[in-house]
Amino acid sequence: MTAGGVRPGNGTGAQGTSTRRRPRAGFVVLVALAVLLLGYDLYEAVTNLVLVPQDVRYQNNDFFSEVGVGGLAASPPWAALVANVLLPVVAFVGALLVARRRPLWQGALAFLAALALVGSVSLTLTAYVLSI
Repeated sequence: MTAGGVRPGNGTGAQGTSTRRRPRAGFVVLVALAVLLLGYDLYEAVTNLVLVPQDVRYQNNDFFSEVGVGGLAASPPWAALVANVLLPVVAFVGALLVARRRPLWQGALAFLAALALVGSVSLTLTAYVLSI
């Protein structure tokens, strides 16, 4: 401890007020780029969530029931559609938590890994939804 009772480097200034680090400009640009790229994946997922249940194969369920071939009726894969919407948000938050106190290149790798994860899982879920 020092004479004033304040340890050096604990985030308090000489007056006892807390000082806060400003975000680095490179990190802010990196987060903005990640928001754009993962936001596009989120947009696609929300579009699938809205449009897939309106597909003809799900709209004909009443007709199939009336005709007596209820076995052809199908329901949209809600779990896959909702998981596809949640995935970009969870990946962004995870990458942000990993990257926030690291050097810029490590933060870029974290966001790149999140983008790769979201891309691969989204394509897999989309292929699954379209195959039903």
